[in-house]
Amino acid sequence: MILHTPPSHSRFGFRGLPALTPDRVAAGLGRHLDDAYHYVRHPSPPGIDPIDAVVVGPGGTWALTVAHERGRFRKRNGHWYRWNGSTESWIPWDAVPITVARLAGHRLELFLERAGQPPAVEACLIAQDGTDVTWEADQRPGVHVHAVFAKLARRIVRDEVLSDTQVDRIVALLDPRQPLPRLAPSTPQG
Repeated sequence: MILHTPPSHSRFGFRGLPALTPDRVAAGLGRHLDDAYHYVRHPSPPGIDPIDAVVVGPGGTWALTVAHERGRFRKRNGHWYRWNGSTESWIPWDAVPITVARLAGHRLELFLERAGQPPAVEACLIAQDGTDVTWEADQRPGVHVHAVFAKLARRIVRDEVLSDTQVDRIVALLDPRQPLPRLAPSTPQG
């Protein structure tokens, strides 16, 4: 997997510092995805909030949001609940991480559509180890939820939906330091 890290925007930051900080998601996915896939860390295309990471490759565009909450969560009857171990019961939960992940994917879809690229984006919440997020069959949350990187990588490579040229153009939009690939001429004479 090819890693892309944004330049530091801080006046006091060191230029290579973002690349030096550990990224458990990049390390986990890097063991399972080949160089046909690009991992763009903290892209912030014009007009949208930064996203934790985006994976782009033949398997499509994936907006990844890292969750920091641990525990057991369940969606049923249209509502989210969290397991409370002290009372041994489910209590209402404001599913902010789910909403953030879903909206990140949606905003990236709109950005790609405006740029004339394939707009399909798979939103994914990266759960902490030991976190259990479930839902009833008819209560899908609108995002993929994964804590095991091998399973996520298998899901990412399952379908081929983007050509190499589309991958290159999307990566160039997300990482402005990448050169934008040239389009094929529309006529034989160019």
